[in-house]
Order: sequence, then structure tokens, then C-alpha cells
Amino acid sequence: MRGAFQKAPLGTLDIETALPPLGVVLPVRNEAETLPKLMGDLAKQTHLPLQVIVIDDRSDDGTLEALEDAGPFPFQVTTMSNPGQGKKAGLSAGILQLNCDWAIGVDADTRLKPEALAAMARGIKNQGKEKDMFLLPLRIALDASSAPVNLFHLLQGLDFAAMQGWAVSSVQRGQPAMASGGGWVWRAKAFPHNRLHPEIPSGDDVFALAALIQDEKGHRVGWIDDPRAMVSAAPMLNFGALLDQRIRWGAKSTQYPRSLKAARRVALAVAAVHLCGLVLMFIHLGYGIAFWLTKSIADVLYTRQMAKQYGLFEKRTLANGFALLILALAHPFFIATTLLLMPFRKVRWKGRPAT
Repeated sequence: MRGAFQKAPLGTLDIETALPPLGVVLPVRNEAETLPKLMGDLAKQTHLPLQVIVIDDRSDDGTLEALEDAGPFPFQVTTMSNPGQGKKAGLSAGILQLNCDWAIGVDADTRLKPEALAAMARGIKNQGKEKDMFLLPLRIALDASSAPVNLFHLLQGLDFAAMQGWAVSSVQRGQPAMASGGGWVWRAKAFPHNRLHPEIPSGDDVFALAALIQDEKGHRVGWIDDPRAMVSAAPMLNFGALLDQRIRWGAKSTQYPRSLKAARRVALAVAAVHLCGLVLMFIHLGYGIAFWLTKSIADVLYTRQMAKQYGLFEKRTLANGFALLILALAHPFFIATTLLLMPFRKVRWKGRPAT
């Protein structure tokens, strides 16, 4: 299956002194609770970062004080104020301050296994001459080692794993179409600082990817297929927050450049499939039921495979199958609700309008 990890042994990673040095760039805004946890994960890495640059965007919850209390750290930590407003300006400023060739971008609410940076560095060592950007395996879970803790978190994890599978598959085909700022790697000198659309508060991931594609360098996007490089991102806490997140993603997608035509084609195809299914229900109820049943079975089989790849199922239980079935049945209605509310529901990102 495309998007699957390589069948590599998962024993202790053999760390070589020749692994490339890595810098971690962390734009933050009001992350007093989450940032110390991530910094603790970085301090436990078997391949320590050369430096960590924290760019604070006017936090008012004591983020920098929490960072100081969590130290000292076994690597260089630099703090700076965001010269602009929003994550994109912070990312750009942080990458310009790096003293190494490769920048790791993760969100402050993510968690990492101790072998994560070593696995990333190994992937860079093996592929770095041909690549400028790498996608990282990214999943939805509260910590780096455990599966989601409840059904709501698991449903988010399953949904995102399905999207990740498609994103990775597009990279493996040489037609990258989607990236996630929750976990990526950039060659510092190749980062498109002036092409991130700062007027839109989020979207650094896809606009940076689009810049490579526009320059006909889509082939320079790679995928680090080692599960030890997994980044675990925090789930949304409630349905309203999840809905706002997806509306924000949808609003951002209306600004995507033409270079992301593959993403547009997939979005249109998904919308067309769901529309045809609804129309078929009105034309012939039996055919409509058969259509949705077939689609649900296909969705369950695919999502189950991706869930295994991303460590979302700790063991075989009936609850796992129940979650897969709920997602398959509820997902079309969730998509419809998101699309219907998008023009009317004004969402905010880190205290700022989403568009």
C-alpha cells in the first residue's frame, strides 16, 4: 500500500556520529502548558538538536517563564520575539537564525519519541542530496507512545491518518499535494521566506510546499518513512473546536495557489462522490444504500490499515471496529456540515481571524 512505512526493524537505532546536525524552530503563542513537555522530549533525544529556537508571538500566559522553569537543557536554546504577527513570520525569523543546514518544524503541542530526531537525521543523510523538504509521519494522540485515550480522540486520529496516507502517497508518486506544519523538515537555505502569504494567519505548510511545486521542484519533496520519526499532535478537545479547525482548513484552501492542483482535484472528487451518493438515495433508495455500504466498507478497510501504520490501535478490540464504523458513517455528514457552516461561522486561530 502506498503511504505505508518500510518494514524496518524497530530495535535500538544505531546512532552514527556522521548524522547531520538539526535545528528545531518553534514559533509559539500561549503554550505555557505544552511547550515544556515538548522541550522535555527534545532533551531525551538520542540525537540531540544542535539548537532550539523559540520565537514568542506576544504570549500572555507565561510561556517564556514556563520554558525557563523547565530548563536547563542539553542543547542551545535561543528565544526571540516574533518580528511580525503569526506563525509564518516566526518560522522565517527562526530559520534565518539557524547555525545548521536542516530545520525541524513541529508545533508546540506535539510529542516525540526519544529516537525521533535520530530517525529524521538518518532519513536526511540517506536522501538529503536530492531533497529540500521532507514530510514526517504525523498522528493525532496526546503523547508519543500511546494510542488515543478515548473515542473522540480516536476518531480524529483515524480521520487524520487517512489524510496522511493520501499525502504520503502523493509524495511517493512525485506529485506532492499536501503538507502539515505539525511536522516537517526543511533545508534552511531552500525555505521560501517571501512566499508564505503572511496575510493569512495559518498555512505555512502548504504555501511553502506550493513554492517548491511552482518552481518545478516537487520532486525535491521527500518522505521520512521511519515510524520512529513519528510526531504526535494533540487532538481537539471538543466537537466545536474540531469543527472550527476544519472550517479554518477549508477557508485556507480557498487561497491555495494553482500549483496545488492535485489537492484541488482530490477535494473536488471527494465532494462529487458524496454528492452522487446523496442524489442516488433520492433516485433509487436501494441503489443508494448499496452505494453507501460499499463506500463505507472501502473506507473502513483503508482507514484500518492506516491506523495500524500510525499506532492508533494498541490492541485488537471491538471498540476499534466500532470507531472505524462510526467514522465511515459520520464522515460524510461532518464534511457536509463543515461546508455548510464555512460561509457563516467565523473562526479564530491563536486569537486571530482564520482568513
